[in-house]
Amino acid sequence: MSPGTKKDLIFYGVAGMIALLLYVTGLHTQAIAYVQQGILATGLIRPDTELVRSSPADTAPARAARMENLDFRMVDAAGEGVSAESLAGKVIFLNLWAVWCPPCLAEMPGIDRLYRDFADDERVAFVLLNVERDFTKGRALVEARGFDFPVYQLRGPLPAELASSTLPTTYVLGPTGEVLLSHRGMADYDTAEFREVLERLVGGGI
Repeated sequence: MSPGTKKDLIFYGVAGMIALLLYVTGLHTQAIAYVQQGILATGLIRPDTELVRSSPADTAPARAARMENLDFRMVDAAGEGVSAESLAGKVIFLNLWAVWCPPCLAEMPGIDRLYRDFADDERVAFVLLNVERDFTKGRALVEARGFDFPVYQLRGPLPAELASSTLPTTYVLGPTGEVLLSHRGMADYDTAEFREVLERLVGGGI
C-alpha cells in the first residue's frame, strides 16, 4: 500500500468516525445548520420582497376568504392555547419550522435579530410555528440559544393556503389574513430591504 493511499484511508476513516459521532449524538443537524448559516451570510439567499397586490375589487367575500387563513389553533411556550384569529388586524410574520430541520435552525438567528427590531410594535406579530408533535425540544432549543422571538406549537391543520410540504416556509400575512409574501426554504430576513417591507406594511402601505 502506497503512503498516499494509506493517508487517504486514514483521512476518510477519521471523517467517517466524526460523521457517525455527530449522527449518533444528534449534533449532525446543528453542524449542517452552521454550514447553512455561512451560506446565508453571503447574502445569496434572500426572500422575494415584491408584495402581492390587493385586487381593486376587494369585496366582502374576498375578505372573508382571507380570514380563513387565520382559522387555526396553536399553543404558546407556556402551554396556553392561542387562536390565530386573535392576531387579526396585525401584520404577521409566520414561520413554519421543526427542530430536525437544519435550514430552519440556520435562519433563526437572522429572524431573531429582525424580531428584536419590531418587538415593541404592537402592529406586527411574529409567529414561529413549530409543526412537531413534541414541543419540548423546540422550546428547549429556543431557550438554549437565547432567542427572543415567540414560539408556538401548531395544534391541528393549517388552512390550505398556508399548508406547505417544505420546511422552513415563511409567510407575511396582512391584517385580514391575506398572504402578501411567501418563501419556501431558508432565507436571510435580517436585511434592510425586508425591514423596509415590514415597516411599509405596518404603516398601512401596500
